[in-house]
Amino acid sequence: MKDDSILRPLYTFAPKLRAASNRALSVYLPVRAEGFDMRQYDIELGQLRRRYKDRLDDEEQEIMERELRRLSEHLEVVKPAGCPALAGFGDEPVGLLELVKLPMETEARLEVGPLLLAPIERQLERFPPALIAVVDKEHAKLFAAVLDEVYPLEQLHGVEVRRNKAGGTSAPSNQRKADNRTKSNLERVIDVIGHEVQSGAYRRIFVAGPEEARTELERLMPPPLKRMLAGHLSASIQSTRLQHQLRQELVLARSH
Repeated sequence: MKDDSILRPLYTFAPKLRAASNRALSVYLPVRAEGFDMRQYDIELGQLRRRYKDRLDDEEQEIMERELRRLSEHLEVVKPAGCPALAGFGDEPVGLLELVKLPMETEARLEVGPLLLAPIERQLERFPPALIAVVDKEHAKLFAAVLDEVYPLEQLHGVEVRRNKAGGTSAPSNQRKADNRTKSNLERVIDVIGHEVQSGAYRRIFVAGPEEARTELERLMPPPLKRMLAGHLSASIQSTRLQHQLRQELVLARSH
């Protein structure tokens, strides 16, 4: 199976794809925008089965039937919805069963053989994987955005930055201490971002958080990271649905 920088982020979060043999099933399906409905998937899978059955030899038909059963059962468990399309991959002898949400519609198709990854490559080229840093002055959460999924990467806790409300002669000194602690915390975040970027998996960086912390993070970034900045997201690090919120914001950004 081809292994290059374009597909590396996919393999990072779906590592079993690397184990696929030359007798695997690849399926691409449209997804209902209204929500999960297994009947719709049964119809789509049935249409693909009928469309491709005569194109496959006996062994390939057997693989198709076995893997379509496994994918159908997996769909009922995972209940994917809210994305334009899905890719499904199955290869029972090596333990592969994977569903991948896609950010763009794609032609419904089925193939038995080496994994069919060209449609995913095209979508990765159109929407390059991104690293998302959600920060405040003390904490940070890093996420990876790959295709139509957002994956948590790391959570960082820095030293406390006390809000200086007192006046008097000590105020400037206290403010300097707070600024230095903020700088130290954000520099640690930048070190982790730099380490992630060195893998070659990400081509864009999004930053979210309060404007003051966000602006300072971007100011401290070395030029190679600054060149990767792709925009701001409005999600708060305190959000209880942060991962979901980030995905929704990226979907909106793609539509504009």
